[in-house]
Amino acid sequence: MLCFKSNNNLFIFIGFLFTKALEPKNRKQRNCRFQHSMTNKVNNIPTSGTMIIERWSTIYRKRDKHNFGFVIWFFTGTCFLIIGFFGSKNTHQRVCPHQPKTLNFTQKQGMKQLIAVITVCLFTLSGAVAQTAETLYNEGVKLKQEKKSALALEKFKQAANLKPNYYEALYEMGWCQNDTKDYTGAMVSLRKARNGWNTIPKVFFELGYAFEKKEMYDSAIVSYNRCLQLKSDYSLAHKQLGYIAYTQNRYTAALSHFAGYISTAKTEVSDYLFWYRKGFSENAEKKFTESKESLQKSLLYKKDYTNTYLELGFACTKLKQDDDAINWFNEAIKLEPRSHIGYNGIAEVYRDNKKDMDLAMTWYQKSLSIKPRERKASFGMGYCLNSKQKYAEAIDYLKTAIEQEPTYTAAFVELGYSYFKTGSETEALNQFSKALTLNPKNENARYYACLVYVNQKNKTKAQQMVDELKVLSSKHVTTLQEKVNKM
Repeated sequence: MLCFKSNNNLFIFIGFLFTKALEPKNRKQRNCRFQHSMTNKVNNIPTSGTMIIERWSTIYRKRDKHNFGFVIWFFTGTCFLIIGFFGSKNTHQRVCPHQPKTLNFTQKQGMKQLIAVITVCLFTLSGAVAQTAETLYNEGVKLKQEKKSALALEKFKQAANLKPNYYEALYEMGWCQNDTKDYTGAMVSLRKARNGWNTIPKVFFELGYAFEKKEMYDSAIVSYNRCLQLKSDYSLAHKQLGYIAYTQNRYTAALSHFAGYISTAKTEVSDYLFWYRKGFSENAEKKFTESKESLQKSLLYKKDYTNTYLELGFACTKLKQDDDAINWFNEAIKLEPRSHIGYNGIAEVYRDNKKDMDLAMTWYQKSLSIKPRERKASFGMGYCLNSKQKYAEAIDYLKTAIEQEPTYTAAFVELGYSYFKTGSETEALNQFSKALTLNPKNENARYYACLVYVNQKNKTKAQQMVDELKVLSSKHVTTLQEKVNKM
């Protein structure tokens, strides 16, 4: 049976055991340590303030303070030591297990000392926690620099858990979550970081990036714009805003942001995808010369990206640089011989520029051999057959094109033309009407509809088509008006 000279020695002993057996590795080791302390240390308990402080400082230096469990364990043991130490100065009661356990802390001086020491202890504990959080943060930064984002993320999480409102750690958590594609988690972390860092541009950029990847484009745009308000030359914000506009087919806005990115980038832009998207947007805006320059820059950084060759072929087709266009399309075919797109591109050069319908049909047939019923090749075949006055043969191809794309306005117009030329005027007008429903400003549908009405001697309807074309400032107005006047 153990017997202590006072309850205070009991507290000192318990505290001693806490600090002696900090964080045992397993239950067996904990039991051994406890038994060793009970048997060998009962008669040699440190009871002086000096010995307590020595025990306290020695363990604090030796143990791993990066573990929050250590901090709690160590603090608990220290509190027991403090209570026992100060109690021993103010009580003289002999305590054994059969005696009542009472403590006398009524003396004011003793209480003041106790409060002072506990306050110091609490302050030290908070410092240990802060030191632990900052150490974990620094370890996370090092792992991040080594491109070990998943491991770095765990360090930042631990740091943020230890230290509330640790905005640096919360930001880095969000960055790592973006890097590991946990965009939902990134939004949570970065929103917390934003609460304390509401004037830090990079927080808004990373938050915008998470929104963008979750296709929450409106929120992403707001975040990127806020980033630019705080730092107008934040080049990556311009780039990502351009990408969003590109995704949404807002090519004018995309080009504006791409220009902002180029002007604010600190180094030469070597991202092949950026130059490709810029070139694509320029093609969409009919800036074909500028598009060629952008797309050729894309090739400098990646020579095996098929889409770049296809867009170069398209730009050259529009610039009437037929041989260059065919060469670019052939390069795309070399990279992806089983893709129909390159074959369609060459076919369009022969159809639209060279006016060689036979060669165009040869290339369209190659496309259809790879992908039967492909919409553009089917439309191209119908167009070429109409041009060769093979109207009846064109109908099936054009119907196929519409089946593949029910909103294919040009196919409805071309099919209406086939019906008109084969004498099915009612069906022709029906197709033109569908085309106008899809595109109320379509000129060709009105032009051919007017010809049908002229052929039917329907002057009122024919004049209506002419008047509508006048509103559209169509080049066909003069010719058609002459025909209507002769009715």
